[in-house]
Amino acid sequence: MLDPEDGYLLFETDQPRLLTALKAVGVGSPVYDNDANAVLEHTGLVKNETDPELTEAGLALYRAAFVARDDEATNRLLGQAIRTLLPIQAIAQELGNSTAIPEQGVVDLLALHRIVDQDFTVENARPTFRWLNTLKVLVYSQKQKTVRYVPDSPEAAKAGEIESLAAMISPRTPYSNVAKLRKVLRTQIGVVIWADQHFGARALEELVDELDPTKVTELRILSGSAPNVASPKSFKDYERFRDEMKVKGITVEWRVDGTREWHDRWLIDDKTAHNVPPVNSLFANQYSEILPTKERPPAEEWWKRATPRTE
Repeated sequence: MLDPEDGYLLFETDQPRLLTALKAVGVGSPVYDNDANAVLEHTGLVKNETDPELTEAGLALYRAAFVARDDEATNRLLGQAIRTLLPIQAIAQELGNSTAIPEQGVVDLLALHRIVDQDFTVENARPTFRWLNTLKVLVYSQKQKTVRYVPDSPEAAKAGEIESLAAMISPRTPYSNVAKLRKVLRTQIGVVIWADQHFGARALEELVDELDPTKVTELRILSGSAPNVASPKSFKDYERFRDEMKVKGITVEWRVDGTREWHDRWLIDDKTAHNVPPVNSLFANQYSEILPTKERPPAEEWWKRATPRTE
C-alpha cells in the first residue's frame, strides 16, 4: 500500500522506467531503479517476498508489453494498476466525473491530503500528468493547463483479476481506507450481497453513492440480530435508503440471520467475492484487510433462512 510519505514515488518515475523494471523482474535480472521497483510493488504488479517476481497482473502486463507488443493493451493494464495508487485514488475521489480543473488545483489537492509536501510544484507534476494522459487515467491539456480524471470501466479491472485490489485498512490512512472500499463498491454488478453480523447503517452512506444503478439490480444486506444492529434507528435509515435506491432502479432488502453460523464478513456480486472488515472497524480505521477471494460462501442459503426486517 502506498503511504502518504511515498506519494512522490509516482512523480519520480515514468512509463518507460516502470516497464524496464517490470521486464527485469520478469527475466530474473537485478532491478537498479528503486523508485520504479517500489511503484511496481505498490501497484501489485510485483511481489517481493524473498526474490522479486511478477504477480498475475504483472504477468499480464509483461505479455502485453513484451510478447504481444500491444501498446493499447499495455497502456490499459498499466493504467488499471496505476489507479490503485494513493495520489490517483485521491484525485478520483475528489474529482470523480467533474469537469477539468486547473493543474495547480490538482497539486493543491494532493498537498491537502499530505500526499505531496508544500514544496511540490506544478512543474514537478507535469511530466507525470503527460504520461498519465497517455494511459487514459487523466486528460491533461498542456494548452489549457487543466486536468480531468477519467473514470475506469467497472469491467476493466475486476477484483480478484488484479491483485492490487486487495487492500490493507490502516489507522495511518483514514482517507484511503474509505477510498479503497469505494473502489470495490464501484466494481459491483448484478445482485450484491453484503453479509456482516454487525453491519452498521453507516455503510449505507457509501452504498448510496458508489453502487452503479446501470450495473447493479439488487442489494441484499444480511446481518445478525444484536439489538445494536437491528435497532429502530438503523431500520429508519434502512427505509430511507431503500426508498431512494428504488428510485435509482436498485431493489434493496435487509434481512436478519440469528443463527450465528457464519462470522466472516463478505461482499459478493455476480462475479466476485471479497472478505471485508467489519463495517464499524473499517470506519474506525483499525488494522484489517479487504481481500478478493475465489471461494464463495453459501450466502444464498443464509439469505433464504433469514428474516426480512420489519422494524
